[in-house]
Amino acid sequence: MIGTTAFCPKTGAQLSEQRHYDERGRPLRAPVPDAFVDETELDGELTTGAIRSSRKALLVHFRRTHQFYRPENAELYRNVALWLRRLKQAANGQQSPDMIVWLALTARVRQEQYEAEWMVGHVPLRCPRCHGRLAYDQFDSNTLYAQCATNCSVDHADRLSEIEDLASDLYEQAFDHERKEVEVPESCPAKLY
Repeated sequence: MIGTTAFCPKTGAQLSEQRHYDERGRPLRAPVPDAFVDETELDGELTTGAIRSSRKALLVHFRRTHQFYRPENAELYRNVALWLRRLKQAANGQQSPDMIVWLALTARVRQEQYEAEWMVGHVPLRCPRCHGRLAYDQFDSNTLYAQCATNCSVDHADRLSEIEDLASDLYEQAFDHERKEVEVPESCPAKLY
């Protein structure tokens, strides 16, 4: 993932606060060990996170964020590992970014009767086309609209509905064609930006 929830895309390790600048002036951070990722797993590669992370990295992110709210749950983690495998295998093209996989995983966790509302605070919603930030408008108390803040296309389409469609399609492909409407909770953008 990128942005405020960035982590090492290979291992899932948290990133240091200290920034190191590359030859183009980009601020990169080093993965750091913690209770979820051992020092021996780190290779010292600098990163800002990535749009697509490994299955292992997403599982570590899930475990870390889950244990922030709830006690460790080995059964849930085994299930999540299997669900992530299916989601990552089914994902292609615009479905493969962490954001889409995480939202489909959230729907699966909820479907299997686990608490999942906490998960929406741990995924930054980005434009599914260019991965830029979203600009939000609220037309009334029930209608939230988001368009790409970088104007990557001329259509000014609602990116929230695109994100929901991508996550729903991924869910259906990964879980034996079970159609699950994946909704981006209205509270999600307010928590992230």
